[in-house]
Amino acid sequence: MVILRHSLSSAMARVGALFTARISGRIPIALPTPARNTHARPRFFFSPGEWAFLVLLALLAFIPRLILALRLDVSTDEPIYLAAGNWYILLIKQLNINSPHWLYNNEHPAFAKLLMGISINIARHFHASNQLFPARIPSVLLGTLLVVAVYTLGRAPFGHLIALLAALSLAISPWVVYFSSQAILDTTMTALITFAYLLTWHAIRQPRLYLLCGILIGLAGASKYPAALVVPGMIVFIAYYYGLLRRRLPVEQRPALPWPWWLFGLCLIPLSFFLADLPIWSDPLHRLADSLQFSLGHAQTGHVTFWAGQIYNHVPPWMILYVLFAKVSAFITLPALFFVIFAVVQLGRFHWPRQQKQTSEQSSTQVSAIASIAFLFIWLMDVFLLFSQLNILVGTHYYLPVAPPLFLAGAFGLTVLVRVLARLLLPVRASQKTAPASATISPQPAGGKLDWRAGLIFAVLAVALLGPHLIGLVTIPGADGYTSEFFNGENTSLQVMYSGYRDADVWLMAHSKTGGKVGIVGGPATPLWYISNSRNEGKFQFVVTNYGNKDFPFDYLVWPVNLIQRQWGPPEPWRSHIVHTIQGGSTIYCIIMAHDPSTLTP
Repeated sequence: MVILRHSLSSAMARVGALFTARISGRIPIALPTPARNTHARPRFFFSPGEWAFLVLLALLAFIPRLILALRLDVSTDEPIYLAAGNWYILLIKQLNINSPHWLYNNEHPAFAKLLMGISINIARHFHASNQLFPARIPSVLLGTLLVVAVYTLGRAPFGHLIALLAALSLAISPWVVYFSSQAILDTTMTALITFAYLLTWHAIRQPRLYLLCGILIGLAGASKYPAALVVPGMIVFIAYYYGLLRRRLPVEQRPALPWPWWLFGLCLIPLSFFLADLPIWSDPLHRLADSLQFSLGHAQTGHVTFWAGQIYNHVPPWMILYVLFAKVSAFITLPALFFVIFAVVQLGRFHWPRQQKQTSEQSSTQVSAIASIAFLFIWLMDVFLLFSQLNILVGTHYYLPVAPPLFLAGAFGLTVLVRVLARLLLPVRASQKTAPASATISPQPAGGKLDWRAGLIFAVLAVALLGPHLIGLVTIPGADGYTSEFFNGENTSLQVMYSGYRDADVWLMAHSKTGGKVGIVGGPATPLWYISNSRNEGKFQFVVTNYGNKDFPFDYLVWPVNLIQRQWGPPEPWRSHIVHTIQGGSTIYCIIMAHDPSTLTP
């Protein structure tokens, strides 16, 4: 055991050295770039081979989002955002900035809804009757761009391998894909604020990018207010880099303090927010105050939800951990926890070393490595600490901005762990230790001979980080029913988001011998379900009804599980007439009940 502990300690020390001194073998890993190139200018133009790879990555993210956007039934909030987007476009065409219709759904800012309205207006030239799918297109596109940005903008701070694995995991995560295929505000907010944070790294080398960061922050906030919770992390990293790390660099490598760019970037935040939030133009202060007051009032009054097997009006701060452990594979969440420990150790060793480093060049290399670790660590801690303070949780999409740093941290942590195990179990021969360093993700070394160790480690990382999510995405209809290895479906642990009304209707039309009147049970907003569904089809009449009614004069009832979870279940006479359930994996989305079960075929 002593020998094993000594070997593990030595391996961990070597891994730490990899991230501080850029000493690598040919095993693929995310390598920090030396100080002169760490904050290299972002590459907005790529070689033909890189463009081809980015297209493949984009298609991998785009296709599942597109398929779900075409298949999923309308969710609770989508019709509200559709109506708001339609109002915005109509009022813009009329040049009517003072209309009271701007205040429709004023509790949320306008930018994401404006994108939906633009998409719907364009689609009317091709298919006038369909509004739901066009409204989902901005989320599909921005969800795809989010994946591409995590790779392209994340390569500089985290290296090719970690950025690629994190991007691929985001591309096929059932949780992320589900919300990226719906007309909701959170996907737009998450994409824009993630772009802004990642560009903060590149802005150290190219301060002009602070202007773009400011614009993106404003647009993200104009999509949904919680985007502001990511900004403190950006400020902390900038202060940390210029206040502490910059002093450790050789004088000739220290970036100048970009005060003008900081000031201009800060000014662009409120300016871009104002320009993107059209409803507040006629009376900015009062309308913005009213909108914020609604959010604060909602936080005070609470919202009836079902989480961790209990009903809550206000959720405790630890709920963010519960939800993320439930909706993200353990092969990402557990390595992300390891990354937090690893980052704390590396930051402590850097700032409180046992002995002073001998050369400025070595210190410069360490600054490059520790900056990349701190960049991700600060991001992850910021979103966890601040989003955990949201005391109402209507859906798991409230935590969507946590996904990019969480997936990056998971890829980072697992890469470190696998390298430790590889050095213990697959020691490199002495003749291989002198091989030149490589930042490539390919297991093909410079000499052309296949490095089977590199290939094996890359395969292990890919299977662990991608496999569980890919299986869930392919096998679980609707994607929302996915839960991690720690859970067996959402019904007893998380509030089910997907109602599955349309899926239930399709099943009834395929199995009913008589047709009849179908009750679509929901809340006050459910009548908007008709925005993408017909009232009559063949022998069936579909009627939206409230769960609080005392009488249900229908032949069939479709009752979503999210109502049952909150103790708003069907009355006793109907409970014994359950004939079918609509499921995604182990999660039941809704139940179908028949007044006369004999009218249905098996």
